[in-house]
Amino acid sequence: MKWKAAFLAVVLSIAFLAAVAAGDQSKSYRITISSASKIGTTEFKPGDYELVVNQPKVRFTEIRTGKSVELEAKVDNLEEKVESTTIHSETVDGVSMIRQIRIGGSKTRIAFD
Repeated sequence: MKWKAAFLAVVLSIAFLAAVAAGDQSKSYRITISSASKIGTTEFKPGDYELVVNQPKVRFTEIRTGKSVELEAKVDNLEEKVESTTIHSETVDGVSMIRQIRIGGSKTRIAFD
């Protein structure tokens, strides 16, 4: 009887962990911002960042310092995979404003309004 209870506990634990893992739909990417830029009012220094997409939020973590910021974004799929990661920006009043990031090797486009 003790073996049945232990076996049941192990099976339930595995099922719980599988459900938690399946529920986490966030994806992580590494990007490089080559010049000082902004998304909205948030400033980004040049450098490498880990980008974690967990719709509708995107978390940027600067690799060098570990400092993180979470922003709202629209994440959608393009028709075709993008060959390399590209950051699309425009200059507004002399400041580079990031408008979207397309993730290389995927169909993912992250847009910032």
